[in-house]
Amino acid sequence: MQVRRAAASEGWRWVTEGLKLLIGQPVAVIGLTTLFVLSLVLPTIIPLVGGFAPLVITPILSVGFMQAVRDSQAGKRITPLMLFSGFKNDKGRHIKPLLILGAINCVLTVGVLAASMLADGGTLFRIATGATGTEDQGGIGSGVVYSAAIFGLLYAPVQMAMWFAPIFVAWHGLSPVKALFYSLVAVWRNRWPFLVYMLGWFAIAVAWSMLLQMLKLVMNDSLLTLLLTPVSLAMLGALYCSFWPVYRDLIVEAGFSSPPQDAPPTTPAI
Repeated sequence: MQVRRAAASEGWRWVTEGLKLLIGQPVAVIGLTTLFVLSLVLPTIIPLVGGFAPLVITPILSVGFMQAVRDSQAGKRITPLMLFSGFKNDKGRHIKPLLILGAINCVLTVGVLAASMLADGGTLFRIATGATGTEDQGGIGSGVVYSAAIFGLLYAPVQMAMWFAPIFVAWHGLSPVKALFYSLVAVWRNRWPFLVYMLGWFAIAVAWSMLLQMLKLVMNDSLLTLLLTPVSLAMLGALYCSFWPVYRDLIVEAGFSSPPQDAPPTTPAI
């Protein structure tokens, strides 16, 4: 497994490829995205631990989504059950390390939120964990802005470490700790194309927001809501689809295929 350096311009190409993958199978991608979101939201109703469940199960679901998109680009049809392939691939051998990876993600995320309490006395933490509802947020002041800035600064390396980690665990057989380390290094080595990639999606989000404001002037609320839901899911699906070309171009240099399921673990050449 090799990690190569990409040109900054490739970041925008990843964005456009995500949109093309959506256009290739729009209904299937939207359906898969809807199931992905529901699979993360439903566990939150569990008392006490529900708020942390999405952080733990995201790595497994992300592996399934990536496999579905990979198969889509290989000419196969996407089916909803592909989302749960992370639970059954290789006879479920990777479930435990992926859950460990999710637990690490949960601990790191909560730790970063806790660190942000230094700026606002815990307001952002309570909002993120659901302890403060939207009706109680009227007193939010500048402290939350500083807290959010601290959170963003500290959470960036966590996201860098988590970016490729689930795939490194499921497709390359690395341990969770090694997967986190090599993912962090891989993203850092390609920080400029990743910056362009993030700015590209940010620009699309801003453009969509501006279009939404204009639509509010000419459409009633019911019709706007009917339009907003599928389009928002489509954009989210395109974002998720774009994760695949990022991985394919930086980690897999030849073709689409991941290492054979029975192959021994590989060590990244970084």
